[in-house]
Formats: sequence, C-alpha cells, structure tokens
Amino acid sequence: MSVTAKSLQIHTECMDKVKIQVAATLPVATDSFDSNGFAVTTLSADATPATGEKVIVVRTNVIGATGAKDIFGNTAADYSHHVIQFCTEKNYESTTDNVLDILAPAELLPLICEAARVGCYVEWYRSANGTVPATAQMTAANLAATWRPLYWNVSKAV
Repeated sequence: MSVTAKSLQIHTECMDKVKIQVAATLPVATDSFDSNGFAVTTLSADATPATGEKVIVVRTNVIGATGAKDIFGNTAADYSHHVIQFCTEKNYESTTDNVLDILAPAELLPLICEAARVGCYVEWYRSANGTVPATAQMTAANLAATWRPLYWNVSKAV
C-alpha cells in the first residue's frame, strides 16, 4: 500500500481537533507511523499505556491501494478512499460486571464525530480485555463496528 499526502492531511487535521477535545482525560498524544508508513496517534492517560487504562490508537490509511504502474512503468496515481481506524480495549465483561468502563463517551464521541466529518470510512477495533490497544490488534477478528458515510460521503475524502 502507498501512503498518500491526503491520508497524512486527513489524519493530522482530525487528530489535532480530537487532541484538544480529550486533553483533560487523555493528555498524552504520541504521533508515529506504522510499518507501512501510515500515520498513527496514540492517545493515553499517561506516558506508559497499560491494560485497564484509557488508551486509544488511531491510524489513517488508504483502502485498496495496489501499487499499480502506469503505461510508463511509474507508480500510478492512486485515487483510493481512506479509512480511519481506531482501537480500544474491551471493557470488563462477566456475569458480575461491577467494574467501570475503561473509556467514557467523553473520550469516544469526539473521535467518532471528527472521523465522521472528514468523509472517510471508519473502523472501530477492540482488543481483548487485558490487552493494550495497538495497530497489531487491528485485525478482522477484533473489528467491532464500521461506519460508511452517507451525508459526508467518500467523495469528500478522495
């Protein structure tokens, strides 16, 4: 897959807004890149994320990038849609669930709303309770929800 300037711009713009809105409970924001070069931001309550703590990992990448070549053998222009993926830790689930949820709506809603505004697909992954969220947890087995924009459609994200 190829990283596009558009994916970096989408990620930066979205995360700049989210960081401001969740600064009270997720004050530590670490920006990095995954092994494919896609932008990744980790929002956490402290500098050492651990299980059971407030942690959100966000990645923006390209859907369906193929690395195609044009007729001259150069890398072809890629007009793929983008997806904002985020991973959180599942809440404690048992027959006697008297444990507070890890993330409150105050942390999740700003991210979901801002991701929806940019017109990208949105995918929410949830790592198992006791597993720190990470890009490695963004697998089909951990996919909890997807959202495809209707009003702010993908034509805005291209």
